[in-house]
Order: sequence, then structure tokens, then C-alpha cells
Amino acid sequence: MRKWLYNGLIIIVCVITWLILKERLDWQNILLGTVLAVSALLFNNLVLHHDIKGGETRVNPLLLPRYFFILMVQIYVAGFDTIKKIITGRINPDIVEIEADLDNEFYLCLLANSITLTPGTVTVEKEGNKLTVLWLDCVTRDKELAGEKIKGKFEKILRGG
Repeated sequence: MRKWLYNGLIIIVCVITWLILKERLDWQNILLGTVLAVSALLFNNLVLHHDIKGGETRVNPLLLPRYFFILMVQIYVAGFDTIKKIITGRINPDIVEIEADLDNEFYLCLLANSITLTPGTVTVEKEGNKLTVLWLDCVTRDKELAGEKIKGKFEKILRGG
């Protein structure tokens, strides 16, 4: 019963996302969105859902829309900030190492990719929980302070906060 509820929630979130992207609420789009969501879920469960050790990776479907929203906001805010720093010439590029406080491998990869998508930072290497990041505006080399500035709200959301 729990798996059905989880899968149903995933399908609903995917269909709602589909309808928002299509910008049309009619039965054809609802049907197509449902077929695509079920197909993606089946593909994921059959092919992608197991990690290297064979364990399952569970993702809270309610976390993803919130995370996506925060990611989009951070991309725009960092983009304008980075443009301003480049135009004024006030950049201080450097490579820093930060530690992620996440146990889930999928969440670690999501964090690393989110850092790369955010203008002004690029994840160069991931080794365990350690991320090596090229930071365009390096204000500190301290792992904890740099981690707070680079990871921002991402890690907090992924930890469930």
C-alpha cells in the first residue's frame, strides 16, 4: 500500500508539472501527461532505481518542486550578482573544498549539479562527501564558511529542513 501511495504521488507531481509546462488544461494533456508519468516511473523502477550496491534510493516527491523553485531563484540571483562582479572586475577566482552533510548518494549528486548550475560556481570533483568547487568570487578558503556560502539553502532542503 505504501509503494502505491508513493508512486501515485510521483505520478500526480509529474502530471501537474506537465500541465504547467504545457499551459493547457484539457483531457488530452492530462491523458498524455499521465501516460508519460507512468512510463517514466516504470522506466525508473525497472532500470534506474537501484544504486550500485543494489539498495533503493527514495526521493521525497514533495521535496523536488520546492528544491526546483529554490534552484531557479538561486540561479537568477547568482546570475545577476556574477554579471555585476564581472563587469566591475571584482572577482577572486579560486578552488575550494567543501564537505556535504548528506548520506544519500543521489542527493549528493543533485547538490553537486546544483552548484554547477548556479552561476559563479562549478563543481570540479566529487569524492565521497567532499566537493571541489571552482568559485568565481572566493571570499574564504575555510571549508565550513565556504560551504555555507556555496551550498546555500540546497543542502538544508535535501536534509529535509
